[in-house]
Amino acid sequence: MLTLHSSPNFDPGGQLYPPARHPDQRLDLRVQPQYTIYDSGEKAAEFIVDALLSYFRGDPFKPHLSKAKDSRTLEVKIQLVGEEHVLIQDEVPVNSSRESLSFELRQLKARLEPYAIELEAQLSGPEHLTYHAETELYYLPAKNNGSTVRIDNLYGGMMVANRATKFSFEPLLPFGFYTNCSGYLNQSLNNVSAYKDLGFNAINPVCSFADGGLDHMLDWLDEENLWFQYDMRGSYLNLSSVSEQIPLVKHRPNLLSWYTADEPDGWQYNLSSTRAVYDLLKREDPYHPTGLVLNCDNYYFEEYISGTVISWKTRTQKFNTTCNETYGDCGCGDCKSSLLDVSDRLDSYAEYQSWLGLPEKPQWSVLQAFSGEHYWAHSPSPSETWVMMILSFNHKAKAMMGWTFPTTPVLLGTAHGMMAKVASQPPVRDFLIGHDPKAIPVDSHPLLDVAYSVLVGMANIETDHSNTTLVIELPVKVHNVMDQPWGYLSWYLDEEGILCTSGLEGLTSSIVTLHV
Repeated sequence: MLTLHSSPNFDPGGQLYPPARHPDQRLDLRVQPQYTIYDSGEKAAEFIVDALLSYFRGDPFKPHLSKAKDSRTLEVKIQLVGEEHVLIQDEVPVNSSRESLSFELRQLKARLEPYAIELEAQLSGPEHLTYHAETELYYLPAKNNGSTVRIDNLYGGMMVANRATKFSFEPLLPFGFYTNCSGYLNQSLNNVSAYKDLGFNAINPVCSFADGGLDHMLDWLDEENLWFQYDMRGSYLNLSSVSEQIPLVKHRPNLLSWYTADEPDGWQYNLSSTRAVYDLLKREDPYHPTGLVLNCDNYYFEEYISGTVISWKTRTQKFNTTCNETYGDCGCGDCKSSLLDVSDRLDSYAEYQSWLGLPEKPQWSVLQAFSGEHYWAHSPSPSETWVMMILSFNHKAKAMMGWTFPTTPVLLGTAHGMMAKVASQPPVRDFLIGHDPKAIPVDSHPLLDVAYSVLVGMANIETDHSNTTLVIELPVKVHNVMDQPWGYLSWYLDEEGILCTSGLEGLTSSIVTLHV
């Protein structure tokens, strides 16, 4: 975090704290569409309903008032606000989550404005306890030019449609770099091709139309079918400038998302600034999501995060300056100069959203790929880089964008590209963006980070070699090891079907797929 106050002990305020615990259970009822947008080329849509019991948020829940045997079931009705027509009528169990309820989109007319949606849930019984939740549904006219990009609200993955996909939605795990424009991208189409050939499918050019004409460069990106984020860090505070830039970009066939604020919390920009530009972009271009990157650990998180669909977390190891939770320019405020900063910050941002009762926004990881005076005391090695990437994916990051390209040293670009060729392609891609990884503690190796879905990702933060057999006890029965898309460990199942490998090098990373 960057603060202009001269004292390292200055308290800027703005911290979040856990919500207070209620003495009695409450029903925390929520609803949201599975995808941030649907279009008229689709036949059906789904709402995701959560009806969890909580001591921290929701409305009072007193099932003892009802004697009916089905009192643990909620009768739900989903309809447009202010209208009688019911889209969905169904039942969901009390204390359930991620219940998917579908309906036919032909009941609605495609339009650019969102539909206001209300969920009414009634607990069966003589008291007829009723609960409510609201959301929005975007049902847009299908496009036959440009691109359409949406987020899966269930797992956080991204889906894209453009002429290359024949305007059908396909999954995408964005993997690439923030990239210099004047010193690299603007020089030659060959540079764009060379970048893509490393294995990258996405890019964030660090320039905008506010800096001058970009059509030539963006044409190159479109020609290579390279998905790009449009970066407005230098102009997003000027809404008039943003309004002028939107029509120059929004119909591009490879526009992935709008990138607005770069560390607004660290620079202490106006608390409403990110929301103001988000609302403008959503109104003028509902076909693309908006993202920003935060710096601080816990500084007006709710206000700044309100202006995004995608939350980015950055990780920079500080150099020889005072840098803590209230002082200094760290890149990653209050980080500890450890590889675990990556997973700790992802977990913290997820926890803060839980405290606020917000649906969890997808998080992307921004890893540093430079050295010298720019924060790093030394360049991250390829092994350190790969460990940070696996840590990111194990803690639910849904994309990887490094800072900055061309890298210093050059081999870091190659190292990022090696992982990109694995993580951004099936089957690994589909596991990473279509599932939530579950952590697996390994008591014998406290600095080993392991998570699984059907794919197991492992990152060893230890730097020392171990000759012992590593045993990972999964909570599911494993029939066999199918493949190891990443890493060089020799995985096998012992006689009890437990996943094992013999010996473990320091800073090892591995991805293994299993038949369960």
